[in-house]
Amino acid sequence: MRLIGGNYFLAMFLNIAVLSIAIAMVTVPVAAADTGALPLDVNGDGTIGSDEMASAILDYLERQHAGTSMDEGLYADLTDGAYVYTYWNKTAKTVHDFSGQTVTLTRPIHRAVVMNGETAETLRSLGFDSTKVVGVGKYILEDPVFFPEYAGMPNVGSIWSPDYEKIISLSPDTVIIYADFMDSKGDEIQETIQSMDPSIHVLRYDLFNPETYAEEVGLLAAAVDREDEGSDFVAFYTQQMNTVTGRVATIPEDERVTVYFENADDYKSCAEGSGYHDKIIMAGGHNIFGNATPSYPEVNPESVLFADPEVVLKLQGTGVLDFGGYADDDTTRTAEVYEGLLARPGWNSMAAVKDGRVYIIDSDIFGGPKHFIGILYLATWFYPDMFADVNPEDVHQEYLTTYQHSDYDLSSHGVFVYPVA
Repeated sequence: MRLIGGNYFLAMFLNIAVLSIAIAMVTVPVAAADTGALPLDVNGDGTIGSDEMASAILDYLERQHAGTSMDEGLYADLTDGAYVYTYWNKTAKTVHDFSGQTVTLTRPIHRAVVMNGETAETLRSLGFDSTKVVGVGKYILEDPVFFPEYAGMPNVGSIWSPDYEKIISLSPDTVIIYADFMDSKGDEIQETIQSMDPSIHVLRYDLFNPETYAEEVGLLAAAVDREDEGSDFVAFYTQQMNTVTGRVATIPEDERVTVYFENADDYKSCAEGSGYHDKIIMAGGHNIFGNATPSYPEVNPESVLFADPEVVLKLQGTGVLDFGGYADDDTTRTAEVYEGLLARPGWNSMAAVKDGRVYIIDSDIFGGPKHFIGILYLATWFYPDMFADVNPEDVHQEYLTTYQHSDYDLSSHGVFVYPVA
């Protein structure tokens, strides 16, 4: 412990005072623009020294004693400085996003604009304080059952058509957008925002790809100071994924279950280069149209019959089948789709139909951060004996309760798969 003026008790007081202010700042954040300068770093050496911290605290105490209020900017400097002093080893924090950017933070994130649901969901898994989010994308607002905490939040438009004026008006210190998913559009959004206000950090993550999700969670957790929570969540996520990939790795390629996947549109399938194809492969399946082109090919009905797949998967929750998921408790429309599949000409001769292995899965659990739940379902459908000990609904509920901090009860709400076991 460094002594100030040789006074041990003053040094002890400083540490206690700084910690108290830092803790208070976590629960009652005070926002200030990140100008790139480290708060309280009077001598500009890139470190908040104990003397600089002590001086700021004593100034604050003197003002309190004299009944003189401290303006918001100075108080923000004090609280942010105490946070940096306590949690960041007295200096700025360097973080990385999934686009390869290196970003230097001189203050913790107080006012974030979140443009996509994958980020909003993952932030919740990390226990990030939603009151630090000041604006969200339109599609988050259109999902109030899953994102009730953002109801009434300012709408900053979509990732395809951002409302830049609204974003800037919210005075965010950070805007979070997609990394690679949007290609040049993401670059355009970042350049536009930072041209309007260079002090805004733009962080970029995709957070939907099974191959990179755990890595991205770690990057995001570091940016929002939730590293411990990130490690815990990644351990949970990795356990589920490894349960599947570890077991199916033992199945020879020529013995893998053959699968026909169909989008919401009839006879629109998936092939190599699509996320759906990758998830089928991860679950141990062989996609009968894996070598087709493009990545989402329209296939001939006769070619499905000729391939005679052992399992059929149909996607709902998007496009013309935009129902089911968290916002729907009624299986009527899903059952109609299911019966329609069974009644297709010639399908009664297919192995999947004869063996009762036709399934509907909702996009809510087959895309985004919850892809691991969909993959668990696929694995249990492809290899029921190998995965007899796995209950995807139990894992889904644990995810909602423990990591999404939700009281949503799957035993009475939602339509995610059909038929229901």
